[in-house]
Amino acid sequence: MEGMKKLYVQADEICEDWGVSESQAYKMIQELNRKMLQENPNLIVLAGKVNRKFYEQCCGTAE
Repeated sequence: MEGMKKLYVQADEICEDWGVSESQAYKMIQELNRKMLQENPNLIVLAGKVNRKFYEQCCGTAE
């Protein structure tokens, strides 16, 4: 289970990926969640977290 990624990306990981401050990372999460809800209004979003698949798709960080 050690190599498995979590389902959601949190601010600390965005800070690491993009070299931004924590407050900027939360703004990015908010914008990504807003964009995700525009594409599919039936989804449930969690404050302070963004779906990993959507994050990787939007930010081009998929491995």
